[in-house]
Amino acid sequence: MTPYTHPKSLPHSREFSLRINGQSVEVLHTDVADFAIAALAPEDFPATLEVTPSLPPAAATVHPLSKNIAASIADGAVHFTLDRPEKLSVAIPGLKALYVFAQAPETNPPDANDPSVVTFPAGQITETPLLTLEDGQTLYLPGGAVLKGRIHVQGKSGIRICGHGIFDGSFYDRAAGQSPPSIILERCPGVLVEDITMVRPQGWMLVLAACQGATVRNLKEIGEVVSSDGIDVVGSFDVLIEDCFLHNNDDCVVVKAFDLTNKLLPGVPLDCRENVENVLVQHCTLANWHAGNAMEIGHELSVDHVCGVTFRNIDVLHTHGSGAVFSIHNNDRALIENVVFENIRIEHCYDKLIDFRISLSRYSTDKERGRIRNVTLRNIEWNRTPFNLGYTISLIGGWDADHTIEDIHIENFRIDGLPVRHPDELEICSRHCHGLRLLG
Repeated sequence: MTPYTHPKSLPHSREFSLRINGQSVEVLHTDVADFAIAALAPEDFPATLEVTPSLPPAAATVHPLSKNIAASIADGAVHFTLDRPEKLSVAIPGLKALYVFAQAPETNPPDANDPSVVTFPAGQITETPLLTLEDGQTLYLPGGAVLKGRIHVQGKSGIRICGHGIFDGSFYDRAAGQSPPSIILERCPGVLVEDITMVRPQGWMLVLAACQGATVRNLKEIGEVVSSDGIDVVGSFDVLIEDCFLHNNDDCVVVKAFDLTNKLLPGVPLDCRENVENVLVQHCTLANWHAGNAMEIGHELSVDHVCGVTFRNIDVLHTHGSGAVFSIHNNDRALIENVVFENIRIEHCYDKLIDFRISLSRYSTDKERGRIRNVTLRNIEWNRTPFNLGYTISLIGGWDADHTIEDIHIENFRIDGLPVRHPDELEICSRHCHGLRLLG
């Protein structure tokens, strides 16, 4: 096992200590969750984990529940075993969550001596107001390294951002009106982002702006402030997002397409009015805090069409606020079609389950309204708590008779293990919606 030593000046947890296979692992702190990062090789399994909280635990649960990892309590600590690398949330009543990123060792790590590699030393914090990269360059953050600042790469190909290190957005001060996105990759074909952990953003966290062929893999995020979107796919196509753990205080993964000029960075042109096609989000864990939605398409969609968006094999730990688990907000002229949500497991949602709407809002830039058609929700499991009964609703609403929502197929939807037999069980309120079908 490889634990990492981080700078002492980085906030460390006062609530948890962690041992993996008897070896101490540093636990770091954010205001919404503490977290630990370690690399476990095949020979480290089965791995025994021991979490000791600041208060004696009366109970503990390891999430996602679909992992079926049983926790026991002995000698004031929580104990559980892993058979493989996992990204988990350990929940102990009365304490914030502890995120354990017990991941596989890096594959194909770059050579730090390669002139095309930009890297920073482990065990240190490096600050830079703005970092950019050139064609074919790799930004490598080794385990234990911390980079503070922001990244904006424009029109470069073959960009890779990788490593078990940490990108920290707290170089900027939101209270002072500084809320730039942490990482913007603009019109960068074939970009790869993998393995890093992102914390303390002041705004959006990772923006894929008009990119083709982007891959995001094994990204871990902990966003605290409102508008800390996780991954914004803006006017991009042929995008793969997989094996990520995203905690955000706004949309966890969102598809948009509009002119971002002056929206994120004053005076910076960023026109992303490109049609969106072929976006696949799979094998991810999403934890939405009080703002935004877990899986979102919209609001801003000032393009002709958005087509071929799939969310597959997703664990939603929670959507705590007024947002939804499944969300499509068409506030502009786009035709949104061929969207699939399948094999989704929901552990908690609060206000809305499904929210598909065509509307005119403060986010709209087009005069014409759009349409939504051919959306499938398949193999959905909702672990509904008693607090949801009669409260959590679903909204499916078109704009008028010419701007409608059509062909919504709900197939094999289960609540607390029982199949849904009638749309009323999902508390669906609808208008200008045609072809809503519930299939067994």
